[in-house]
Amino acid sequence: MPRGGKREGTAGKAYVNRTDLAVDYNNSGSAAAGGIQAPADSSPVQMPVYPDQIPSLSTPTQRPNEPISDGLPSGPGRGPEALTNFDPRQTETQALKKWLPLLEPMIDDPSTPESAKILVRYIRGS
Repeated sequence: MPRGGKREGTAGKAYVNRTDLAVDYNNSGSAAAGGIQAPADSSPVQMPVYPDQIPSLSTPTQRPNEPISDGLPSGPGRGPEALTNFDPRQTETQALKKWLPLLEPMIDDPSTPESAKILVRYIRGS
């Protein structure tokens, strides 16, 4: 059903109260006519994740040789030390040591925040 009320004006011209009549019905801007182009930097379409693709409690374990209590202080398996085997901060801090010659001069600047000074001292001490 048309909206906007009674038609006014001349066909092909802009109407005062009929914005739907100003639409290009010839589809000269449609994708089939080559008028609309997809953005060049469009991200790839992500496939949906369906419920049957998510593991549930009845799904077989993906770690059959690891006890369920691994990492707990009691029960079979390793204790809490199993949770501290890998600390990415140590390797990252070692990689930051090459920047110490650039970072150390800023410690003497009184306008440097205390958090930046603590970071440089942490890198130096590791």
